[in-house]
Amino acid sequence: MSSSPAPGNGAATAVPVADVPNPKRAVPVLLGMFIFCLVVDSAFRFTSKPIADDLGLSVTTVSLQTTLGGIIIGVGAVVFATLSDSISMRKLLLGAIGMICVGSLIGFFFSSSWPMILTGRIIQTSGLAAAETLYVVYVTKYLPKEDQRTYLGFSTAAFQLAMLIGIVTTGFISTYVSWTALFLVPLLCLLAVPAVLKTIPDHQLAGSRLDVFGIVLVAIVATGTMLFLQDFNWLFLAPAAVGVGLLWWHIRTHHDALVDRAFFADLRYPSTLVVVFFLYAVQFAYIFAFPFLITELYGMSFDTISLLTVPGYVCAVIVGSLSGKIGERLSMRATITLAVGLIIVALVVPAVFVTTSVIPFVLSLVVFSSGFALLYAPLVATAIRDITPVRSGVAIGFYNLMISIAVSVGIAYTAKLLDLKPALFDAIITAPEGFSKSFSNSLLLIAVVALIGLIIYRAAAAVLARDDQRAGRESALGS
Repeated sequence: MSSSPAPGNGAATAVPVADVPNPKRAVPVLLGMFIFCLVVDSAFRFTSKPIADDLGLSVTTVSLQTTLGGIIIGVGAVVFATLSDSISMRKLLLGAIGMICVGSLIGFFFSSSWPMILTGRIIQTSGLAAAETLYVVYVTKYLPKEDQRTYLGFSTAAFQLAMLIGIVTTGFISTYVSWTALFLVPLLCLLAVPAVLKTIPDHQLAGSRLDVFGIVLVAIVATGTMLFLQDFNWLFLAPAAVGVGLLWWHIRTHHDALVDRAFFADLRYPSTLVVVFFLYAVQFAYIFAFPFLITELYGMSFDTISLLTVPGYVCAVIVGSLSGKIGERLSMRATITLAVGLIIVALVVPAVFVTTSVIPFVLSLVVFSSGFALLYAPLVATAIRDITPVRSGVAIGFYNLMISIAVSVGIAYTAKLLDLKPALFDAIITAPEGFSKSFSNSLLLIAVVALIGLIIYRAAAAVLARDDQRAGRESALGS
């Protein structure tokens, strides 16, 4: 999962609260699983460098375990949200725990084989996707409406906290034990099984049909795009292009498709998804590059690098917790613009003014993480503002899928940039003698992606605000 899941569900019909005795009993269990799975996911995203060093892999190759994992998290958000309409939450969560354990054991016992590591990570991540998604689904399905905002709010701060725990834990385990030991950590989720059996409801609903063909097409498009970005092999774009064509045909000709044309008939939702793609393609791009950058420029060990991320994630937890209060004083448009502005500044300043001290990069990570923590809530609200409750689950599923694809694309193009060592902006970069400018060039190119996202957002907001003004409606992309 790349960013924290947006509030929503795949349920066509909610479960009456009266049918579940004290539904809040399950919240600590599900929130604990939510945080634990995010910790595992973020840990493996941050462990690419030690894996590459031990197995002699290129940056581009090792990034596959994070980019493909991101795609699975995204597609899984749609799949498990939809499955929860017809399969009980308890069965889904137990199945997720099983996949997490099987995948982790494969990765541990075959840690000398890159193909087997990748296989283990794919199975493991499928389980992580379920556990991460089902917390949000449970809250919206079983808790009273007046409590949902509070419990969904926990997911934003929990995401940042999980990132912090995952990265710090990874740094020390990789340095003082072995990165292979990380595959044993997910087995701790077995301890949650008794609590799952005791607190998670076993209701089985007759809900919406799972559009398997549509999901397969979405996976083909996403995976083809990712594989192209790994190696820039145009052959991978062929299945992606065919998948896009078939998906459009499927939507037009099947009334029970995963999404219908109404999703894209109004500019509001698709334009927000485009903005989400560009902005979240930046989020893990910097996080992925950070350990490579700091090691190359300052020669620091991996455990020290993980500690450098602590201030950033602590501030992000605080900003995420206060984002609602900030939103009361600023409009959504102003909040989003401010957040993206912080992200761009956090990338540009340390890239252009490289010093012999690592402090500018630590401060940039503080601003960068805080910017994304501030961005999340208003962007989600913008995306689903005009989506009807009946379709909000699928809408949120695709929103989360877009985030996951964007995160994976960001990691993929960053890995490629680190391999290519660009020199496009050398003329404006100041760096001490002997310091490579290629990392600064990579950060500036990442900043350009964020700037494109901001330009698209402001342009779409202006167009939609004008249309809404003519129709006498509230501005669509934030007032």
